[in-house]
Amino acid sequence: MADKIKAEVGQPSFAYRLFFKDPLFDLDELDNVASKAAFSAFRPWNVSLENVTFKENAANLAEEATNFNILNGKITFSITPGGCAIWVTTPNWSEAELIAKVVAAGTQAVLQAIGATADKQFGSIFMHLIPQIGTALDITSKFVRLDVGNVRGAPVHSLGFAVHRDDLVWVVDKSASFPNALFVKLERWFGPSDSFEQIATQLNDDESKLLDMLGLEVD
Repeated sequence: MADKIKAEVGQPSFAYRLFFKDPLFDLDELDNVASKAAFSAFRPWNVSLENVTFKENAANLAEEATNFNILNGKITFSITPGGCAIWVTTPNWSEAELIAKVVAAGTQAVLQAIGATADKQFGSIFMHLIPQIGTALDITSKFVRLDVGNVRGAPVHSLGFAVHRDDLVWVVDKSASFPNALFVKLERWFGPSDSFEQIATQLNDDESKLLDMLGLEVD
């Protein structure tokens, strides 16, 4: 197998969502019971009232949310009528254990406080990959069977593709944030009983497999 191309990772992020089996329609319960439980659960990470915001003027019930900024804003934990969501900026796999503790503390506290059960879970990774040699087109052209000569006008400088399955989506496309770079998105659905550690391990494996398929390696 040819040597892999080293790539720099730009603007990585991680998102996770737990869906309630039955949506929460009582907003007082969302604002008071669930939010109070999460606030108490996050005390080990020094969360204060300054770290809690309520989304105002939501266009619909799905947009209602209480947001907690944790670890200086690195992690955002949201409680919505439909479930709990987490957004992590510039994640690193070395931080997986810490993130797992925050996720477990928040979700378990909310589920117990409102007597809800999980229906399904969802995890996704987003990042931009900047190859240190060659072009983004060199990488993606191996996977797209298209006679670019039939595309009239300026030369084609990028190609993208997507892989869809019932439980996952992989997208590789042109980056809009970095020149000569790829935008990569990995999404996967999980059952209600899968632990966050299992979810993180699977997504890490997905990332490794996709990078290997692309012939890229990152630090």
